[in-house]
This record gives sequence, structure tokens and C-alpha cells, in this order.
Amino acid sequence: EYGFIADIPYTFSMRFHSRSPRIDCSVEFRFDGQMIGQLSDDERDRESPFIHDKKLRFKCYPSLSGEVTGIKDLPFVVTETKHLNLEGNYWTAVTDNVRGLAYFNRGNMGSVLERDGGFSIPLSYAMYYIWGTRMLYGSYSYEFALFPFTGTWKDADLHRQAISYNFPPSYISGTPGDGSLGYRVKMVDTIPENILLSALFVDEGRVFFRFYECTGNPSGPFQILKDPFDDLIPVSLSGSPIDEPERLIQFTPCQIRTFEYKKYR
Repeated sequence: EYGFIADIPYTFSMRFHSRSPRIDCSVEFRFDGQMIGQLSDDERDRESPFIHDKKLRFKCYPSLSGEVTGIKDLPFVVTETKHLNLEGNYWTAVTDNVRGLAYFNRGNMGSVLERDGGFSIPLSYAMYYIWGTRMLYGSYSYEFALFPFTGTWKDADLHRQAISYNFPPSYISGTPGDGSLGYRVKMVDTIPENILLSALFVDEGRVFFRFYECTGNPSGPFQILKDPFDDLIPVSLSGSPIDEPERLIQFTPCQIRTFEYKKYR
């Protein structure tokens, strides 16, 4: 779609998926110093212009009834709120506990449930402010996704879906091998749905896994590695061992755990 919002030209696109309810959105605006936000003529205005529902934003009207709850993703924890302004790390959502709508964001870490029933994600603002005025010139692009769902946010697996949107698989191609690795390579064995691998990295020759529980529920004991000669040693965030190797591990709600991978063979 091509058009204007006031005198701001924009290009907007939506991508639909055959196997997912997610709708990927991208928009580009071309600014020329327009004033966007809570308007003021005072170049040293002390009143904050960061009012979400005054900004240039994408807005839709989810079909919800009864009491509406907001949900926001904070670092390593998800919480529900009755506040109209939602500040989420990777996603925010509104629901009536029968159905709901989520925004997956890439850099736009907020949304607002507006008083007319609309649900919007702010994109741009440019206004006088004593602590720093920044007017916009040229082209600016934004990306986000809509994700309608039924049931609770846990049933819809919103956190995993949002992480998948924000971090699509990275890959490189190389020369064909001899097939000895088979057609599938798994670094870890099957883990519970509420446990996410947030980091796999090498530091000075040491290999680390970092996991966290993402739904606020405990996990039962489970095994990550199949090889009996492999070990996972619990370590602190600084990499210092804090316990003996574990074959079966478990998590408390919202717990973050880091392990060093050791192979004794």
C-alpha cells in the first residue's frame, strides 16, 4: 500500500503465511521535519512528548469482549497487567482469555491499549523537548508482526513464537560432506516446551549453554545430552563452576541456568 498520513508519505506491506497466523508487517516513512507526538510550540518544553497514543503508530481493533488484560515480555519473565501502556522486550499482547492479539516487535518496545478499544504499536515521534529534540528527515523503516491467538498466551506459545520471529535461523553454505553426520544434527536433545536455549557460545575454548524457563512454570527433570561421556556442569554467569555435573536438570519458574559443556572421551 502506498499513501500519505497528513503530508507524510509511506509504503506499507503485509506478508501472510500459509502455516502460521503470524502477519509480518513492514512500513517505510519519508519525513521532512514534521512534528509528531504531543504537539508543542515551546522549543524548551519540559512536558514529556513520549505519549504513546499521540505518536505515529499502527493501530488495529481486536475483537475482544469483557475484561481485557495486557501481557508484556520483560527480560526473562512475562507478566500480566491492567495498565494501558505495555512495554515489552520482544512482544506485547492483549487478551480476554478467550482470544487475543500480540505484537512482535523489532525495536519498537511498547504498545498501548487505547480507550476506544484500539491496540496500537508506536513507530515514530518528533517533537520539541528540553532534554533533547530530534526532528526526523529522510526515510525510516520499521518492522513488526501481528499474531492473533485463541486461549491463553501460554497455550499460544507466544514467547517462543516471538523469539522465532526476532531471531530467524542463521546459516551458511559450504561444500558437501561425506554424509557421516546424517541429514540432521542436534546440539541438544529434546527439551520441554517452556525451556528456551538463549545462548550457545564459546569463550576461551570453553563451550557454554544458557537456558531459561519462559512461562512461569517449573519443569520436571529432563536430559539434554544423549552421550554418556558428555557432561553439563552448572556454572555462574561469570563461568565459575557452582555444582557437580548433572545428567538430569530441572528449572524453577523463570529461572536462568548456565552450563559448561564437557566431553570426557
